[in-house]
Amino acid sequence: MYKFQFRGPKPSFQSAVQYHKQGYSYYGAEGRLEGNERRAELQKICEDLDTIVMREFPRTQNLEYAILKAHLILEHVLVQYIRSFAYTAVESQDVKFPFSQKLEVAHLLGFGRFDPISYVTVERLNKIRNQVAHTFSMDKKGFDEMLRINAEDYDSFVVSTDRERITYLRSITRGICAFTVGLIVGAHTVLEGEAADDASSRSSHGRGGADISKECQSAGGNQKPIFP
Repeated sequence: MYKFQFRGPKPSFQSAVQYHKQGYSYYGAEGRLEGNERRAELQKICEDLDTIVMREFPRTQNLEYAILKAHLILEHVLVQYIRSFAYTAVESQDVKFPFSQKLEVAHLLGFGRFDPISYVTVERLNKIRNQVAHTFSMDKKGFDEMLRINAEDYDSFVVSTDRERITYLRSITRGICAFTVGLIVGAHTVLEGEAADDASSRSSHGRGGADISKECQSAGGNQKPIFP
């Protein structure tokens, strides 16, 4: 995660020509998402992910329908993760590539890097969702194995009914949402700690208290935590 994000339109051929005419490329404060504004955006993302399963996961006995909805929720999670960790600020609707590519981009930005389960769970669910959406069959054994790797007791895990499968799927989806919120909050907390340490270090080299106070405020030091 970066301390700030660039925002604005993508570079174009016209902007490249303009660069040669002007001799410089300017990114002022209006071209950066940072400080309290960035904190507020991350807060909004985390609050959304914390409640999305409650809002969007259906009360249903139809396993195929539950899989489709869980897939949509986790696709939304990947988009919000990408938005949080990318160097360029982007709106959700502008992250347009397919699910598998979103998962790969999220992984390049750290999603599942230090967790042996979350990445493969999302990857397997995407495969099963495609079976449900495009064929008349579903690899239920593969689906059950996806549930099993998320169980506390892998060796003794058993599931026998679709109702149980849906319950486990809801729990797994909620867990991945919470896991993602933790990654976002943790990364931002580290950045704020680094900003505070940097301000303290510069203070020890003779900078005034007023300057330090301004830096801490711009880093979000006087704001409430992102989430919860």
